Amino acid sequence: MSLYSFKIIDLSDEINVSFKIRKKVFCEEQRISEEIEFDNLDHLCEHFLIYKKGEAIGTARVRKKEDHLFKIERVAVLVEYRKLKVGSLLINEIINYYLKKNKKISIMLHSQVAVEDFYKSLNFTPYGDRFLEDGILHIAMKHLN
Repeated sequence: MSLYSFKIIDLSDEINVSFKIRKKVFCEEQRISEEIEFDNLDHLCEHFLIYKKGEAIGTARVRKKEDHLFKIERVAVLVEYRKLKVGSLLINEIINYYLKKNKKISIMLHSQVAVEDFYKSLNFTPYGDRFLEDGILHIAMKHLN
């Protein structure tokens, strides 16, 4: 990731950088309300940023659901970087980070149906029925370690 750098952040000043990206992608572009996007779960999550030449261009958070189950959430990449594999880099870094800690964990997410193929390309497989989440059609997916 020479052109890009990956960082785990805490709830300090850098969290506002993550929130700014999420607000732009989810609230402004996708018209999700701030009340839904900022759901009071951030304090329960680990947060990640991906940078290009010092500029934050993508973010995600991960929430522990059970002892060995982690859920990737709020994946957001600025529009001008979406076709440059930045999302793939971010997700792969997150997966590697957790698998290095414990190979026996499971990683899942709720994908918007519109980007289901993106997650399939990263070795996620859908399970269950499609459902509405925040007014957008989603599918649950699990990573095949």
